[in-house]
Amino acid sequence: MNTGLEKKWKYLMDESMELLILFSEDGTIIQANKKAEQELGYADTLKDISIGKIFPKALTQMDGKVCVVEEEKETSIQGKSIETVAYRKNQTCFDVDLKIIIKNEDDFFGMCCAIDTSQQVGAIKDMVKAKEKGEAATKVRNEFVSNVTHELRTPVNGIMGISKNLLETELDAQQRESINIIHMCCSNMIEIINNLLDFSKLEAGKFTLEEREFSFRQAMDKIIAMNMNQINEKGLRLLLNISPEIPDRIIGDELRITQILTNLINNAVKFTSMGQIVVDVVKTMEINDTVELFFMVMDTGIGIAPEDMDKLFKSFSQVDASITRRFGGSGLGLTIVKELVELMDGEVHVESEKGKGSTFSFSIRVKKVESEWENRKAYSSGKFVYDGGSRKEISDIDEEMYDIEEIYRLGSDENKKEIKNTMEKLIICIEMENWDKAEMFAETIKKLVESDKELKRKAFRVEMTVRKADGEKAILQYNELKQLLDETLFS
Repeated sequence: MNTGLEKKWKYLMDESMELLILFSEDGTIIQANKKAEQELGYADTLKDISIGKIFPKALTQMDGKVCVVEEEKETSIQGKSIETVAYRKNQTCFDVDLKIIIKNEDDFFGMCCAIDTSQQVGAIKDMVKAKEKGEAATKVRNEFVSNVTHELRTPVNGIMGISKNLLETELDAQQRESINIIHMCCSNMIEIINNLLDFSKLEAGKFTLEEREFSFRQAMDKIIAMNMNQINEKGLRLLLNISPEIPDRIIGDELRITQILTNLINNAVKFTSMGQIVVDVVKTMEINDTVELFFMVMDTGIGIAPEDMDKLFKSFSQVDASITRRFGGSGLGLTIVKELVELMDGEVHVESEKGKGSTFSFSIRVKKVESEWENRKAYSSGKFVYDGGSRKEISDIDEEMYDIEEIYRLGSDENKKEIKNTMEKLIICIEMENWDKAEMFAETIKKLVESDKELKRKAFRVEMTVRKADGEKAILQYNELKQLLDETLFS
C-alpha cells in the first residue's frame, strides 16, 4: 500500500464511529482505530492481542484459524453479523452488533466492525419493563372498572324499577315529569355502565364473539323496534333498505351486530332534531359460505367539522365539550363500535359536513346457511319508511330522501313544512315543561329561519327564555314568533 493510500486508510479508520480491528489468520490483532482503543480501554496496546479476547462469545480458534461460535458449534466466519458483547481491558463488557469481513490481503486476514448497541439494548429493556408495568396497571384498572360497574348496576336497576312502578300510579303532571326524568337518567346510567364493561373487556382481550344462526331480517326488525320510541319522540322518519341479495339465515354474533347498529342509530337520533335517518344494507362480497355485508347509517343532524373527525373513535372523547352537557354519553360508544367491527373483519368509516348530517358506514363478514330452499328464495325490495309510528313499503328510497338544501332555504315548501312541524313540537314541550326538548326545537327553528334577521332574533329570544325554564314568558314569545312567521311565510 503506497503512502497516500495508507494516510487515507488511517484517516478513515480513526474518524469512523465504529470499532474497526484488523486481525491475522490466527486471530492476532494487527491494527485498530482510535474508537476501538478508547472504547476497549487498551490505549496504544491493542496490537498483538487475540481477537478472541475482545469477542470471546463470538470468536474462537480452531486448527490455528479464527472461527465464529454459533449455537455452541464452530463455523465459518465469512460475512457474519452477530449480536454479541465486547470485553474491555478491565473485563467489563458492553453490547455490540459485530460484523466480520474476510479479505485475506497481504498485510491482514480479516476485519471486525463493531457498533456499540448498549444504549439501544438498554432502551429496549426499559421499554419491555414499561410495557409490562403498563399491562399490569391496565389489568388492575380493568378489574376495578369491572367490579365497580357491576356494583353500580344493582342500585341503578333498583331505582329504575321503583320509578317504573311509580309511573303506573296516579301522579300529577309535575310528579310524572320528575319520575320520567329519574327513569331516563337511570337508562342513561345503565348504557354508560354497559359501555364501560364492554370497553374493559375489549382492552383486556377478553371479548369474544358468539356466532350462531339467526334471521337477519327479523334481527333488523327488532333493531328498528328498539329505536322507534326515540325516533317518534323527536318526530323523525326512519328509512330502511335491505338488499334482496342478502340471505335471511346467516351465522354471526346477532347481539353484537345489534349493539353496533343500535349505537349508530342512537347517535343519529341524538344529534338529529329534524329530517330523517336512513339505514341501508347491501351485500358487497360472497366467497364460498362467507358473505360481506355493508351498512350505512345516514342522518340529517348537526354534522361534524373535518378537523374534529379524528376525535370520533378515541376513548372517552367527544367532538365538542358541549356535546356531553347537551346530549350526555361516555364517549365510548364509537370506540366500542370500531372494536366490534374489527373483530368481525370489517372497517368503520365516516363522512360528514357541519350542519348537514353524517354518514357512518361499516362492513362485517358473516357466514350464510347452506340451504337449497334458502338459496332459491327471492326476497322483496326490503325498502320501508317508518313515520310517526307507522310503517310502509316504498318502491324507491331515493324519492323519500330529504333535500337538506331545500329545508334550509327560507320559504321553500320543505322549509315551511319543517318550520310548521317543529313549531308544533315546540309548543307541546313548552306546555309540558319539557325544557331540554323545547330548547332543542327552539334551536332548530332558529336555524330554519337563519336567513331572516328579524325571524332569527325572535327565535333566539324564545330559545333563551326556554333555557331559563320560564313557561309563561316562553309561551308569550312563542306566540310572537308564530305571528311573525304567519305574516312572513304563511299569509
